[in-house]
Amino acid sequence: MSTSTSAELASQWINPGDVSTILLALGGDVVQKAFSQGTGKVYVPVCFSFGCVAYAFIALVGIIGDGRLLSPPDYPCKVFNLRSGYQRESKSFVLSRLLRDLEAIESRNTDGEEDTNGDYDPNGYGLRISVFEATWNGNDRTQFSWSWIHLVGFIVTIIQFTLAAIPFIVNRTWSVLLITAAGTVLVQWTGLLPQWRAEKLPNRQRSPEIYALTSGNGSREVMVILGYGRCLDLESLAASQSPRNGRPWEKFRLLSRPQQGYNKEPSIPRRNTFLRKATKCQKGPFKGFPVGFIITQVSCGCLSVLWLLLLVNVSARSMFPESWCLIGVGALGMFQNAWLAARELSPEMRNIPLKRVDQIKARKVMDCIMDFHTTYKLGEPLRDEFFPGRLRPAEAAWWEGDYEKYDEERRGTPSRGLPQREMPQAGEFFYMGDGPILPEPVLEKPPDVGRGKGKAVDLDTEEPHLASSFVHRAPSLECRTDSMRPPD
Repeated sequence: MSTSTSAELASQWINPGDVSTILLALGGDVVQKAFSQGTGKVYVPVCFSFGCVAYAFIALVGIIGDGRLLSPPDYPCKVFNLRSGYQRESKSFVLSRLLRDLEAIESRNTDGEEDTNGDYDPNGYGLRISVFEATWNGNDRTQFSWSWIHLVGFIVTIIQFTLAAIPFIVNRTWSVLLITAAGTVLVQWTGLLPQWRAEKLPNRQRSPEIYALTSGNGSREVMVILGYGRCLDLESLAASQSPRNGRPWEKFRLLSRPQQGYNKEPSIPRRNTFLRKATKCQKGPFKGFPVGFIITQVSCGCLSVLWLLLLVNVSARSMFPESWCLIGVGALGMFQNAWLAARELSPEMRNIPLKRVDQIKARKVMDCIMDFHTTYKLGEPLRDEFFPGRLRPAEAAWWEGDYEKYDEERRGTPSRGLPQREMPQAGEFFYMGDGPILPEPVLEKPPDVGRGKGKAVDLDTEEPHLASSFVHRAPSLECRTDSMRPPD
């Protein structure tokens, strides 16, 4: 009995025939997150791996159910419009990962030797507000940029094909090579579906609003993004509609058509959006559905059948070293997809390029929000989120404009640092939507308006003071070459 068992175990380790079939049905959620991270270009850095068969049916269930391909959010995120005061619970995987990755990046980039607010322990803050400025995104409204993750995925795919070619070189059997090639084609087919981009990008992509991202009350991190007409509309992204609806498809020129007004003339673009309507099927079993969503439905049905057929080929009995090479191919792809699913990405890879311009932190949460409000005049939504109850008398008086009592209390505790109002070179931030207006030193004597802004010649008789400077308007959506211009 023991000899027979040992022989069976030895035979299984030499040629593990049924293991690959079982492994292919595991880890579908990892593959889904890998697709959610890497889609957007003609090549998807997702590799053929264990879990692809399971994911094919996860995608099919999602399309039949709520109509979505994108993975649900796996990190809590709230989106605040600091100018209007409205907040939304994010239902977007993209925003949840953006907040998670920004928090990780900011934690690594914190200078432990810097002491800006009287706190000698760099990790001892109660709240940190990082302020970012949205920079220009040159991508088309439905495209993403190439990045190093595509190179990593391509290299792993080449290694997979190298492993798959070993049985052909040794035994002249090409089953593993066929399975690897077929699986790679099916993976790329899945990643090329336009619905990924429809879900990952909002229609409005030139927002001038000011947003705040945070996990909510109790979080120690707040990310503030100054739109300047260069940021994706994060409110729309947080509550994006299902692709069953026509709205997510309006940004695709080939899957939508211009919307006409009552006079049969093209409508005028407003509020950085596209006045287009998704092309919908007019008859048949798909009547009323957008064409882009129909493409996804048909593709997911075909992919499910093809993955099952591929699974039959995997379960076929094979000889050494075919089984081990197939396990190696699947395991390599599994580790690559797990790495991609969990890897933090820069904001540029999500079409939200950012540049950090300020960071405010304090030992007490209220101190930090007050310092932020002193500079940006946008602290009320954060105050209501982190302090939903009744404020202390000194705090309530501060928010009503009587600063002295609370600031005196704060000055009495050196570890809390000085109030922002008393910090040297602390100026007020003016936001005009198109760009910041920051204080800069100019002379008391007004310059010659005929020659533009300038400085007086006699510097001994003039004293500089703070005045606002003009910042050019950021290019809006209507300035892009592929957007419809309003009539003259």
